[in-house]
Amino acid sequence: MNEQSLLARSIRTILMAGVSSAFIAVPALAQDQSSNTENQNAEDVERIEVTGSRIKRIGELAPTPVTVISGDSLIDAGVNNVADLLNDLPSSSVGISPETSNNTIFASGLNNTDLRGLGSERTLVLVNGRRFIGGSPGSSAVDLNNIPTAMIERIEITTGGASAVYGSDAVAGVVNIITKKSFDGIELDVSTSQPTQSGGEDEFASFTFGSEEGKATFITNLSWARQKQIKGSDRDWYVNGPVTIANPENVDNTDGIPARVVYAYAPQSLRFYSRTVDFFGPTGHYTFSNDGQLRPFEEGEVLPAGPPGTTNTNYYIGEGDGYSFIENGYLRTPLDRVNFSTIVNYDINRDHALTMEVNWANSQAYGESSPAFFGGLPIYADNPFLPQEAQDEINAAGGVVGGYYLAQDFGNRQYSQDRTTSRIALGLEGSLTDTWFYNAYATVGEVQADTRWYGEMFEQRFYDAIDAVEVDGEIVCRDEIARANGCLPLNIFGRNQYSQEAYDYVATDAIREAEIGQTVFGATVTGDMFMLPAGPIAAAFSAEYREERSETLPDPAMRAGLLFNNQSQPLSGEFDVSEASAEFSIPLLADMEYVQSLTLETAYRYMDYSTSGTDDAWKIGLNYALNDDFRVRLNRSKSVRAPNISELYAPPGQTFRSLSDPCSQSNIDNANPKYQDNIIANCRAQGIPEGFEPSDEWKGVTQPGFIVGNEDLVNEVAKDITVGVVWTPSFVDDLSLTVDYWSFDMENMIQYFSGPQVVQYCYQASTLDNAFCPLIERDPNNFEIVNYFEKPVNSASSETTGVDIEAAYGFDTEFGAFNFRVISTYLDKRQFNSTGFEEDLQVLTGEQSRPRWKGRFITDYKIGDFSAVLIGNYRHATVADRDWDPEVNNYNEIPSYTTWGLTARYDITSGLQVRAGIQNMFDRIPPQTPFAYDQGAYYDLRGRRITAGINYRF
Repeated sequence: MNEQSLLARSIRTILMAGVSSAFIAVPALAQDQSSNTENQNAEDVERIEVTGSRIKRIGELAPTPVTVISGDSLIDAGVNNVADLLNDLPSSSVGISPETSNNTIFASGLNNTDLRGLGSERTLVLVNGRRFIGGSPGSSAVDLNNIPTAMIERIEITTGGASAVYGSDAVAGVVNIITKKSFDGIELDVSTSQPTQSGGEDEFASFTFGSEEGKATFITNLSWARQKQIKGSDRDWYVNGPVTIANPENVDNTDGIPARVVYAYAPQSLRFYSRTVDFFGPTGHYTFSNDGQLRPFEEGEVLPAGPPGTTNTNYYIGEGDGYSFIENGYLRTPLDRVNFSTIVNYDINRDHALTMEVNWANSQAYGESSPAFFGGLPIYADNPFLPQEAQDEINAAGGVVGGYYLAQDFGNRQYSQDRTTSRIALGLEGSLTDTWFYNAYATVGEVQADTRWYGEMFEQRFYDAIDAVEVDGEIVCRDEIARANGCLPLNIFGRNQYSQEAYDYVATDAIREAEIGQTVFGATVTGDMFMLPAGPIAAAFSAEYREERSETLPDPAMRAGLLFNNQSQPLSGEFDVSEASAEFSIPLLADMEYVQSLTLETAYRYMDYSTSGTDDAWKIGLNYALNDDFRVRLNRSKSVRAPNISELYAPPGQTFRSLSDPCSQSNIDNANPKYQDNIIANCRAQGIPEGFEPSDEWKGVTQPGFIVGNEDLVNEVAKDITVGVVWTPSFVDDLSLTVDYWSFDMENMIQYFSGPQVVQYCYQASTLDNAFCPLIERDPNNFEIVNYFEKPVNSASSETTGVDIEAAYGFDTEFGAFNFRVISTYLDKRQFNSTGFEEDLQVLTGEQSRPRWKGRFITDYKIGDFSAVLIGNYRHATVADRDWDPEVNNYNEIPSYTTWGLTARYDITSGLQVRAGIQNMFDRIPPQTPFAYDQGAYYDLRGRRITAGINYRF
């Protein structure tokens, strides 16, 4: 069979499979789909394996919808990280990204994708059909930073449940990254992306070389990428973000007046936490100059007072001494990556081949937040570091006041992440007969993930050091035991007023070391069993054994809870699973009137987990082809997800959350009427009196709590349905339309309840006898919440349905070739119930994280050595909360959001290509509403940016 015939058959395979050709490079596909050597016969070469099935097929309708993205699409999109492209697809959402992880201490810099918005843990990422090691301890979610983009041939995405074929985690679908298998020559690639505002620059360099001569072929790549930080002060739309207040005109929750309104678009600060200590005395609000002298606290325009119990006047806009949200805001985590990858293939003979994949990656990122902060800091009048004027003011207040301090002298708290991933995969594949093939492999992966904290301090040492007195003419720490342990007095009334020795006694860095390990052994045989009148029954039989393990070892000071805002215990957990699966493709009818083909697709997988026990997954489907133009597929499956190590074994780890106490009278007055009676009854049952309000100090700081695992968790279960049609009319060249309806019904979902949720569900329940109230601790004297526990349970369920629509059309003209592609997703229903109680069912369809419509439009144009691609990404208008009513606020509506990018390439010679582009060409900023303006998971925070690159191959 000649090359032209082979290519034609490959194109037919893609179209008949209903695969989106929106980004596909067909010639590369025709070459790389083969798992056999170039000396095999043409029938073997054309037999391919499409993601969603282990069966190698010839020109059949794929059992599940598959979208294929070519490696070149990364270049067209102006990105150098596969996550940046996946997260723009309508079927996907951001799991974790540098735009969302700055304040997530152990996750800064991670890049996870999230199919259908069902969670990164429910999206299985494969590399060449094999599992890849997770990116963070205790989690199975793959860090896409570890996949070098220069090695990507294509990405195949199926968004139906695929546990029966691939095992746990494939609930929402599978992202299968197919790498280049060989390369002949040397290739250099360099690119840059420069925003028109400072911050967020990207740089990339790649070196690839390989050989395709003889029995041994290989490809090796070394690449480096750097993305720079975006501070809040780098973006004018963030500096002048929306400021909301409790509406002074609001009376109650029945007057038709919104409780909160947008007051201004301006920098906002808190009226406390100066860099030199501030306090309220009998005659005013004071702070200290840099040299330690008392002066009045300076502030801008104080926000107008709201209804009783609200805290508007705790904030001001403009310049001042208080805590600046803009100055301490960060929109994008800086990230440096180095990737090394090599793939070696060796043909033992015409029927058998060895493969080896080696991956090594290092990523370094850091999150950054404000310096340590202290509220209610006891300041005594006899502190000898205080000037006389301050001592007099504090004596007039009774000898002690509560101070507020932002420890700027200790620097911003930074969370440095250093992750090193090593992986090797060995495979043996080939043919047993003309129609039976095998693939056996073993992979071993390790991740070393170290987190280091800067700008930290020993909290109790700090309290001891600032409480100074004068003894025998010498300034010392007041507490004698602390003095005996080396305490040195620390002067925080001003800037840099202390000795280096005193600073060293209090300041420290801390580290947490973490290790992840994965070992997988697997084998698959696939082929034709026997003939039926409509054709042969094709089958695939697989077996797999997998071990996962994770360990963390926090700094001794962290384990002892001695550091500000950080307490963590070691994690150590592991599990193993043995699995066996069988998949069959059974032709029922063929070459009949109105039935070109009708095929039954079915699969079953048995799983035995050392943690959650035995379980199974299955799928059954029908593929029907009326003719070459019109095809239909139906699929029904059960998928499972086993709890991961972190969910099972997480030790108590300290976290901090901003809480709103439902028992405060102001919250009761504005509570949802549906729950108001329950909240009142539960609060009174705990002895909390009417009119209770937490102190301003409690409201002004985040509250401590603990995250804990649960070894009693069981597997999540998902039932999904896919019904699709594929239309490729023979009377119109290069036109295709695919429409797929999909539905996910999930039960026993593992749900972490954050501190705010624990508090909310406790008091919204019909009685205090629920799963949440035991997770809350209150001070018996003032009733303020002092502790809470965040623990996962199998309590949640969800239902998600929607429609995917993909269309493609291309044509040639005398002045070039044009291709148009549209990929869109319509979300029909998204319901979620975190507790299992009927009254807690939430309809989330059309909220910000789940818009009704998402779309991607691609136009590419080529003439001679020049090509250009125009890409548009669209998010439909949403709301912040579907439970909203006019009493809540006046800013629930979030407008639609569209960005456009243009990239052009020109081949100067056969080996030299230059490219340039402009992304977010109209400089579209996030919607300027309180719930949207800083959300990097949904909107472009970088703004307009110019991209340029050069590629040289020889």
